[in-house]
Amino acid sequence: QRDVFYDFKGKKLTEEVLDELNYQFMRRLEKEGLITLKELYIDGTKIEANANRYTFVWRGSLNYHLAGLLDTIDALYAKYNAFLSENGYGPRYDLGDAHMFVIEGMEKVRKVINENRRRKLTKHKKISNNTVIEIDHCSPLEILKLQKNLERIAEGEGIGFVYGKGKHKPEIQKLYEELEECGIRLMEYKECFEIMGKDRNSYSKTDLEA
Repeated sequence: QRDVFYDFKGKKLTEEVLDELNYQFMRRLEKEGLITLKELYIDGTKIEANANRYTFVWRGSLNYHLAGLLDTIDALYAKYNAFLSENGYGPRYDLGDAHMFVIEGMEKVRKVINENRRRKLTKHKKISNNTVIEIDHCSPLEILKLQKNLERIAEGEGIGFVYGKGKHKPEIQKLYEELEECGIRLMEYKECFEIMGKDRNSYSKTDLEA
């Protein structure tokens, strides 16, 4: 039904048709005595100059990119567990396998993403992906917990983190920094969702109320 509507809107509602409909509508209002055509008013609404579509944050886009980030984090969890297992750090530091956290609503988001990929192949209109997602405080803390474990291992094994151009980072540091980057991005998404709230699907970076 949605595709039929957009097809009708794009092919049938031409500029000429809309002009004619507007003319008929105005004449009907005049005939009913609801308006006169003696005076013309110009709308003086002021629109913020910087509030263009590129300054807006969209819920559907956030959901799409969050799904990708969670896939990356899931892979890092597997990498973390493999790192502990291969080096014997689990029993040595009394650390069990890490289990990926779950964010409620993401299953529905992923279904829409997959459906839209299918629709793209068949050249159908995409469906909106505006499921309300709330990232709780625990999820970023779970990533931080893994980082703390890696710090503990590095200290216990005498592995120092190195910085600067040309320095070869140890594997444990690379894993630590990958987790850190994902944790920061997850917090950014959390902040975006909190600004947006549950009652709207976008906001402007230059005007958080827009």
